[in-house]
Amino acid sequence: MTIFYGGAFNPPTKAHIEIVNLILKTYKNSKVVIVPVGNSYGKNELIDFKFRYEMLKLVFDNERIIISDLEKDKAFDGTINSLDELSKTYKDLSFVIGSDNLLGLDKWIKYEKLLKTYPLIIIKRAEDDVDFLLDKYKNIIKKYDILEFGKKINSSMIRKDLKNHLEWLDPKIINYIRKYNLYEE
Repeated sequence: MTIFYGGAFNPPTKAHIEIVNLILKTYKNSKVVIVPVGNSYGKNELIDFKFRYEMLKLVFDNERIIISDLEKDKAFDGTINSLDELSKTYKDLSFVIGSDNLLGLDKWIKYEKLLKTYPLIIIKRAEDDVDFLLDKYKNIIKKYDILEFGKKINSSMIRKDLKNHLEWLDPKIINYIRKYNLYEE
């Protein structure tokens, strides 16, 4: 099984690392393809792809983890299109999504095709009622697994107040951020 884990990773946090480790532990023979969004994604405070990609390379050094530059130079055209592109290389492809993203999933580009085509691995935050959130997709969703994850680490909080959230970052990331003066302390 190959597992697509996309996101801004702005910056990569200890939660991202723990989620990947949880996936690798749960799905013993799997690989995880980490796909940071490109610069065209249009998310507020998104630092350049180069920095986010290099930070991911710093914290993920495992033969079962692939850091992809698939979205580096392309205009954002939806997660489904990146999954379709990766499915040409990787068979048995699943998609990781945080339970908090289920609420607005119906606003995603071609979300119905995504749910019909690719099994989901839902990373459940303690406070989210996944059954309730999934209810509106029950007639179209192909398959899903739920992995419990209780951490509440948030990249946007780190960007807003780096010095008070350093414990949420790997030391390699902290050093990299300081080296390139990212997320102004």
